[in-house]
Amino acid sequence: MTSAAGTAGGNGAPVRRVLVLMNPGAGRRSVLHTTRRRLQQHGDPQVELLIPDPSDQTEQLAQAQAAVGQGVDAVVVCGGDGMVSLGAHLVARQGVPLGIVPTGSGNDFARACGIPRRYTAALNRVLEALKQPELPVRGVDALRLTLFCAESGATLSGPKWVANSVNIGFDAQVNQRANAQRRVPRKLRYLTALVREVPHFHAEEFVLQAEAGVAERHASSLVCIQNGSSIGGGIPLAPTARVDDGWAEVSHIEPLSRAGLVALFPLLMLRMHRLLRPLTTRRVRHLRVEVPGQVPVFADGDELHSGHGAGAAGVVVEVELIPGALLLL
Repeated sequence: MTSAAGTAGGNGAPVRRVLVLMNPGAGRRSVLHTTRRRLQQHGDPQVELLIPDPSDQTEQLAQAQAAVGQGVDAVVVCGGDGMVSLGAHLVARQGVPLGIVPTGSGNDFARACGIPRRYTAALNRVLEALKQPELPVRGVDALRLTLFCAESGATLSGPKWVANSVNIGFDAQVNQRANAQRRVPRKLRYLTALVREVPHFHAEEFVLQAEAGVAERHASSLVCIQNGSSIGGGIPLAPTARVDDGWAEVSHIEPLSRAGLVALFPLLMLRMHRLLRPLTTRRVRHLRVEVPGQVPVFADGDELHSGHGAGAAGVVVEVELIPGALLLL
């Protein structure tokens, strides 16, 4: 694969330009330092690594967008699902491959794609791919999300590319609480937040419209649109979901008691979905969800809507599954 910049190395061969994005908040800092060192010591004179400083995420994004605009041959992200989502937003439908080195607490998209979650194994795989004369790639799907104000119809966010999942309701509120628990060890934040959220949670009423069908009103504990099979660091909410089958899976769970909410995720982890009669999952390519104003919306672990300040009318989440939108190393 020739360099998008068209420059040449010492032997006249084209230089492959690779943009590397890191999340300093994901994983141990020693892991991030080791990853940076391994990449910088890659040793291939025909690979030019572009590594923006990750300490200022706004500046990192600006530099990343500029680099992609000038032309890169691949983008490698080191972090969790949020960083994967950032990488997807940069390269979706651009024909630029995306490499993933999972160092986050969830890594659900990496799990769905069969990428090793031991960072050394994943990094070795990426480095090996970059050495190939032609980059080995695999096409996978992605979700394209737009967030609207329900009252005015104005666009609040997007279009945004989402790799793994869009979370609305209980799971989003757990994520919101987990992100605020800075003193809790990263691996325990989701579980701790889950336990603390249950006493305060109550179901809400959503309006779901799949494809061009009839809008359906549901009282639900959560609504989740998935490209990958798991959420929350390995909870298989939609175990039959595949990242390359051209479908998303939407799950909604009818109102549950507090005891039901406590039992929900352990039963999902044990893949005892048949015991969860309130759980309904179906395949869609396009979904529109009317969300009450006080309900948060998350995508790939990042908050898109806090559930505050949207007014009684709330927001509308529109999600479309785009087959083959991403090329993975």
